[in-house]
Amino acid sequence: MRTMQSVPIATIIIAVLITIIEVLSLRNRGRVWANLSAEWTLLYAHQQPWRIVTSPFLHHDLVQFFNNLVFLCLFGWQVERKHGSVKMLGIFLGALMTNHVMCITFMHDWIVGISLGVCGLFGFSLIDNHRTPWWTTLTHRPLHALYFASLIGPLIPFVADMQKTQGFRTSHMSHIGGILYGLAFGIVFLLIPHKSHWRWAMITLPFLLFASQFYSPWQIEWRLVTKTPTLLTSDADCKLKSMEQDVYVPALVTFMNASTKKTALYWLDYEGRPEFYFWLRPGDSRDQQTFIGHPWCIVNVDSREALQAFLVAEENQIVTIR
Repeated sequence: MRTMQSVPIATIIIAVLITIIEVLSLRNRGRVWANLSAEWTLLYAHQQPWRIVTSPFLHHDLVQFFNNLVFLCLFGWQVERKHGSVKMLGIFLGALMTNHVMCITFMHDWIVGISLGVCGLFGFSLIDNHRTPWWTTLTHRPLHALYFASLIGPLIPFVADMQKTQGFRTSHMSHIGGILYGLAFGIVFLLIPHKSHWRWAMITLPFLLFASQFYSPWQIEWRLVTKTPTLLTSDADCKLKSMEQDVYVPALVTFMNASTKKTALYWLDYEGRPEFYFWLRPGDSRDQQTFIGHPWCIVNVDSREALQAFLVAEENQIVTIR
């Protein structure tokens, strides 16, 4: 008979850690995010793939933080009490790393918030508490039903619009990936015989995906960060640099790609070095917070040659890329 673990040590440690990070972030958001986020330049140019693990421990706002904290404690305590700290951490960190790398690779975005790990615990709990027929696992477990409702909440239009105005969006596909990882972990460790090779596959998958971030030439962001674009071309002169200012005036710039090319946006720092921020497919647009007087360079993704130089001159501007 399995012995119940009375104190969920791993769950408590993670809960305390994200709480400390959130408190520090409220005091000095810029510094904390610079140290922990998975910004492309930090992730690839500075070879810091450990940020894949640290950036989810940041949160956009208190609502996201408390939602993740509550369900981490509930699911983490449930899983750890029954299966132990090692298995709980394996599920949580495995789902977190696996789906963060998948999000970076296929959705071209990095994650903030530990919801991927919580989704992994949720998926594992569905297998651990499964009933027949399968849908009663949700309907007869209030905790499962409540968390499922919290996941589909951002699909409601006004909730999605509210998140958009706050500058972030929910990664639903990553949540599905996290749940699938937890389901797979549960099937492999609870339903399949002990000597199954699938156990090693579940354990090694996060480490293999993590290692792939050291060298990812197939990935657009990796190429745009590690290979410096040509700043001086027949189309544009991007040999500019940002200047130190006594007073920095914030500005919001909307970049709209009206061309037929994939284009990348680089901020030119105080020494004139290009720092990659994001790229746009034809027809895409994106808002970017910056400061008046800061120069930006628009680059062709395929050729990595400058197409257009842009200097922020107004607090609200729309830049159309043609």
